[in-house]
Parts: sequence; C-alpha cells; structure tokens
Amino acid sequence: MEALLEAMPIVLYFLGAVLLVVLIVLVIKLIGTVDRTNEILEDVRKKTKSLNGLFDVIDTVTDTMSVISDSVVSTITGFLGHFRRPKKRKKEIYEDE
Repeated sequence: MEALLEAMPIVLYFLGAVLLVVLIVLVIKLIGTVDRTNEILEDVRKKTKSLNGLFDVIDTVTDTMSVISDSVVSTITGFLGHFRRPKKRKKEIYEDE
C-alpha cells in the first residue's frame, strides 16, 4: 500500500506532462489551420470584391426589366379594360323592373 502511495504521484505527474505536450502540439496545429483558413477567406473576399461590379450591373438590368414589364402590363391591362362590357347600374336595373 505504501508503494502505491509513492508511485501514484509519479504516474500522475508523468500523465500530466504527456497531456501538456499533447495540448501544445494540438494548439500549434490549430494555429496552422487557422492561418490557412484565413488565407482562403482572404482569397474569397478578393474574388467576391472583383465580382461586385458584375452583380451591380445584373441588379440594374433586372430592375430596369421589371419597370419595363410593369409598364407594359399596366398599358395592356388598361387597353383591354376599355373593351369589357360595362356593368348595369342599380338604377337602370330598378327602372327595367
């Protein structure tokens, strides 16, 4: 029992040192991974920034097409509205009876 009490702290210190070394290695690898991720994100940011002009042109074109299509539809609807049969008014209905 006495040998166990003497050996147990030595084993715990050894395991603590191993855990510390493993954690240091993991942190170093994590730092490398974060650096590579930052490089990728910076590259993506540069590419999207170069495409912003294209997206602005597409947005302007779609807005213009929407305005044109709305005006065409309203013109056609107004033109066709003149050809439908006018409804009889309630006064005319009562006069007919």
